[in-house]
Amino acid sequence: MEKLARFGRVFGSVALFCAASFAVAQAPLPAAATAQSASSWVAIPGNIFASLEKGKPSGIFIEALDAVLKKSGVTPTYLNMPTGDALRDLNSGTISVATVVVPTPRIKDAAYFSAPVVNEYNVVVTLKGKGFDLAKVSDLHGKKIGARVGYQYPLLEKDQDIQLLRYPTDGEMLRALLFGQVDVAIIAGISDIYALRSEGIIMRLEILKTSVGVVPLVAAFSKKSFTRESVDAFDQALVSFKQGPEWQAILERNGMSDLVKDWPLVTE
Repeated sequence: MEKLARFGRVFGSVALFCAASFAVAQAPLPAAATAQSASSWVAIPGNIFASLEKGKPSGIFIEALDAVLKKSGVTPTYLNMPTGDALRDLNSGTISVATVVVPTPRIKDAAYFSAPVVNEYNVVVTLKGKGFDLAKVSDLHGKKIGARVGYQYPLLEKDQDIQLLRYPTDGEMLRALLFGQVDVAIIAGISDIYALRSEGIIMRLEILKTSVGVVPLVAAFSKKSFTRESVDAFDQALVSFKQGPEWQAILERNGMSDLVKDWPLVTE
């Protein structure tokens, strides 16, 4: 149970089924920052997808964004900032790019959203040896399903025969699975599997082959600093970048080359 407790403490907020991201202490903008220089200020939330290590961007999301921006002639300057603060500052143009953002209608007026840099799938795990074929939502009927408080699962929530038991942390949800209090649990296909694997807990679990949802993680570009055309150009450059060896090197360096993939979705 010690590993589960550590998993809950360290990675409990990594799974991105909603707009929440890790929050880290906000670093103030340098006094010399002006509207002109702010066009390259990029906020990093400090999670498994985007963090700063010795002042350098680290994580598959931010390393890809860094490479594409630089290839496009933009010189980014990074600072740690909670996602909520970064999204607020997009409106004023103080921050030009917020990263690892789940696009929602609430923030669309302040930003241009990029294409997904990474897709985080909602995948289903059960105990080793208790796997089953999951092709449609009805295959989950009659099962107790562990889910996170505050997270959204549209495909499941619209089915009245689905029973979701909500847990405040990943650690509590996984403990419930291990103790037989739920039959399956919904986790994040990249961040949570990575954490479970690094803790060794994944050896006690079986990952079903079909996901029950997908959450796009995008960059949000301030309308004060970028045009829709420039973001479209970023998207095109991103597509080309992800087809090349540099993207594969980023995935391998971060230990995620087998996790970043398109999962098939259940049918309704």
